[in-house]
Amino acid sequence: MKYYKLIESINIKEIGIYPQAIRTNQALEIQEFGLGFNEQIQKQFILPEPILQNNARETTMISITAINNTVFLVLKNYFVDFLKDFKIADFQSWKIDAYHKKQLVKDYSLFHLSYPSQKELIDFENSKFKIKDSLNNISVEKKFKNFNDYQTDWERLIWKGSLITFDILYLNFSMLNLDLFRLINIDSIGIGYYFSERLKNAIEEQKFTGFAFKEIEEIDKRIKVIY
Repeated sequence: MKYYKLIESINIKEIGIYPQAIRTNQALEIQEFGLGFNEQIQKQFILPEPILQNNARETTMISITAINNTVFLVLKNYFVDFLKDFKIADFQSWKIDAYHKKQLVKDYSLFHLSYPSQKELIDFENSKFKIKDSLNNISVEKKFKNFNDYQTDWERLIWKGSLITFDILYLNFSMLNLDLFRLINIDSIGIGYYFSERLKNAIEEQKFTGFAFKEIEEIDKRIKVIY
């Protein structure tokens, strides 16, 4: 089964204007670095309140400048219910208020897939990584035995201004049976939400709006997929 990266739609006929919301009330707490990156959110936080631009349309998913769409999505409540018919791991959702043309809109939810899937999907034996020192513009090849080694280095290096990137990233989907997953803490080109072909087709058949997709192997030639 093929997988596709979720991309916000920029089809102006569909969404009205991009991004649909450039202002958000109560957005500070959701912008906390690391919130929801790697685990379920346990702490209480103030929910954001998107303010849609006047020309925006109230699509099934909306694009919002102040909300990190590699961690959180803003979806119509009915779409969160729709997802329950598919194979999806643990997730959280919170009903939020939005505003459009000064009117309260109460049918959106903040959606968070609780855990990312890079531990299960990355083939560390065949992938080739490097550590990039952005301050000195130096890159050094690095081999990781497993995800725990990778994550330990990622957490250590991020605070030093260095990044782990890849020359080749192998993703093994041969044992994956999920219709929705997300990746985080890898090269920025690959992070975000991914939809199965089954879920993508269902979204298109139902004519849900605000979504666009790109097949995972087309995102970057350095990404190799094993089905």
